[in-house]
Amino acid sequence: MKEKLMRFMYGRYGSDELNIVLLIVSVILNLLSPAGSIFRGLGMVCICYAIYRMFSKNIYKRRQENAKILPYVSFIKAKLKNKGQAKLFMCPKCKRTLRVPKGRGKISINCPCGEVLKRKS
Repeated sequence: MKEKLMRFMYGRYGSDELNIVLLIVSVILNLLSPAGSIFRGLGMVCICYAIYRMFSKNIYKRRQENAKILPYVSFIKAKLKNKGQAKLFMCPKCKRTLRVPKGRGKISINCPCGEVLKRKS
């Protein structure tokens, strides 16, 4: 049985961060919406798209889709991991997450890409 599944999945994309985000969004939409709501339908669309991506053989296209959402997912993960010790900003130019100490007032943040952000920490 395991070998049949491995043979079936050979050459297919599998799961990644975007699939996980789609499944989390679908669970939230399905739990918080009443039966027959448009949000429940959107949740089912998210699940169907995640399954489609998982079984897709167009690996190049799926990697491009995942690369577009990866900076935002890593920003949210860093935000959850941080828990108030520092403030996180996203560079508008390169989408890199910049971490600065909290409570320093107005500061200039220098991104490695050359962008200078003036923000309040």
